[in-house]
Amino acid sequence: MNQDKRAEGEQEFQLLGIILQFPELINEAADDLQVKHLSHPHAQLIYEELLKQFQQDGNISRTKLLLKLREEELVKDPDGLVDQLTSGFNTREELKPTIDLIKQEHQKKLLREAAARLKDLAAKSDMTIEEYQAQAQELIFSATSETGDLEKHIFSMEEALIASYDRYLKRRNNEADIGVQSGFMSLDKLLGGFKKGHLTVIAASTSMGKTAFAINIARNVLKRDISVGIISLEMDATEIVDRMVIQEADINAWKYSQGHTSESEDEKISRILNDMHEYPLMISDERGLNVAQIQARLRKFKAQLEEIGLVIIDYLQMIQIPEDYSQNTARAVGEVVLHLRNMASELDVPVLLISQISRKYTSRQDKRPVLSDLRDSGNIEEIADSVIFLYREAHTSPAAREKAQMEGTEGETEVIVAKQRTGQTGATKLEFDEDHICFIDPENLSYEEAMPYEG
Repeated sequence: MNQDKRAEGEQEFQLLGIILQFPELINEAADDLQVKHLSHPHAQLIYEELLKQFQQDGNISRTKLLLKLREEELVKDPDGLVDQLTSGFNTREELKPTIDLIKQEHQKKLLREAAARLKDLAAKSDMTIEEYQAQAQELIFSATSETGDLEKHIFSMEEALIASYDRYLKRRNNEADIGVQSGFMSLDKLLGGFKKGHLTVIAASTSMGKTAFAINIARNVLKRDISVGIISLEMDATEIVDRMVIQEADINAWKYSQGHTSESEDEKISRILNDMHEYPLMISDERGLNVAQIQARLRKFKAQLEEIGLVIIDYLQMIQIPEDYSQNTARAVGEVVLHLRNMASELDVPVLLISQISRKYTSRQDKRPVLSDLRDSGNIEEIADSVIFLYREAHTSPAAREKAQMEGTEGETEVIVAKQRTGQTGATKLEFDEDHICFIDPENLSYEEAMPYEG
């Protein structure tokens, strides 16, 4: 074998020598190292053959390897190569550090390839800076995360029990992160908070108040000094902040939008703006973003805020889908949702994704949304960790609106937790205040009224 070529894959051939001398170690190597982590073609070929043997027979054989190399003439001197691999002095203890070195070299290779790809991208004249930044961040992230630590995701029963009991004790002692509370007491009792790394879909038909509900949650969270990142694909940043000002100042939305507020209301708005100035909020209001661009924006948010407590994306159907899926929208939407869920896990942050539902519900007598109403938009209900529906009976038909007006229940909104991977399902009721574009939880009001007045 050419010595220069041999030197290129020195650590890789050392690995093969260790495995051939201690065949029982193939189990440990197979769990931690893939063929793609090796760079030398001969090393890749031999390691792949050893893995095949292990998968078929549960063990490996030096003789079988030699016969395979001879029969298929995969290398020039199979006998000499195998002799070289098994002639060196190796110990069992060298396996793990050798694997680590190989994976480090693989990581460096990926980074070199990413750098070359970035150079090619920079030469493209038709790319905007935003597009370049999004692709650049995606390339660097892929290069630095591809060889993730598998050990973090493998537990023995004893390890899992210890971790579970530790979390239990933290919950008992009020030390655990129980999730980001929505600020609506009745809903928080049901949800237990929005969990880190989880994707929650908030879905409803048109005009049910999905965006208002999400902005309301954002405002509640920001008031507790928890940072929020909003990706708005429909509303401008100023419109979002206007909604928060209206909610916080308790000002009539129409009067605020028309500039018909009174002097006392103007003073109130001024105080509110001053208070809101310190809110840890970042907003992107560019339309037509794809998933890679959304990820890039959120990484930028995280860098500027140091930490993101909650992410809101408004809304799913406005996200640009990959051209490869242009003929199959449902599949494309499913891929988008899957990427967003993985992003939630990567950033370790709860993500609220607003979504429309199909209009199939209009043909039902009971028009309350159900999980199957999401199916026309891909397999959202399967991928999402939680699904929350908003339902306002008054908005289902003119007759329903007239009846609600007569009964004084026009703003009554059912918040239906239809799926929750780590908790219970059920429903609660909020009241939508159309004048102030906000939701009110009667349980919050009862609690506030019960609090002693501090004059």
